[in-house]
Amino acid sequence: MATFEFDDDGFLTKRRAQLVASIRDANARLFAQAEQINRDCHKLLFSVAPHNEDGREVVVAVTFIRALEHYQAAVLLLEGGLIASAKVAIRATLEAVFTARAIAVSDETLKAFITADHVQRRKLIRKAQQHDHTNLEELRTAVSPRLIDEIEAEIKATNAKSLSVETLSKLAGMHDWYTTVYAMLSMATHTAVRELECYLQVDAFGEIKSLEYAPSLGEVPWLLLTVAHCILLGGDAIAKTFGVPFGVKAGHVKFIESTFASLGPTGSGP
Repeated sequence: MATFEFDDDGFLTKRRAQLVASIRDANARLFAQAEQINRDCHKLLFSVAPHNEDGREVVVAVTFIRALEHYQAAVLLLEGGLIASAKVAIRATLEAVFTARAIAVSDETLKAFITADHVQRRKLIRKAQQHDHTNLEELRTAVSPRLIDEIEAEIKATNAKSLSVETLSKLAGMHDWYTTVYAMLSMATHTAVRELECYLQVDAFGEIKSLEYAPSLGEVPWLLLTVAHCILLGGDAIAKTFGVPFGVKAGHVKFIESTFASLGPTGSGP
């Protein structure tokens, strides 16, 4: 792929269309597949109609919508060369997929997910009370002793507990994704030191030669395939919850697996 020369506007350059075209041309089949997967997932979503009185149907559907939103963001960011930001969007996609699949399994998981919100509200209120930051002033003003008592009563009545991402991944049958893909993407989200190495050009002796504005675009294929596989697994939650077929998934997964294999262990394809 040809190197793109950034100007003073960075990724907001008026020549952005040129950058997008170069990235898409170099990964044409992958972007075409990612877009078809997006289309098929939307068809799956629009084929169901959650019943208002069925909490599990409603939450699985809206959580999958959130996953699709993150998925589309990841594709758009990748085509624009925003690799680090795309990794954050892919991580968010994973979290939404973990949640959708976990809730699709049982009503108990749905209950745990909903009641965990009481615990999160209590944590936020405590932060507002413990710190005098101006951005928490509105929250502090809204908090009353009665509200705190009501939240505490809800937590006690429902036996609410925090629901970690790892727990959701286990319930979703995707703990292997949590320990591998999610863990690696978390490094990008939290700006780990190793994630910053891509912004440096070093010589054969390890000496820094210059700053590299944008990271290597060589990760685009791997990241596209990863998020595509992830959203397909999210589609399983819709299929399971509503009892609808998701037959196109098999062909997409076959494409993803064969393309991963062709990239080789270092991610550099032929």
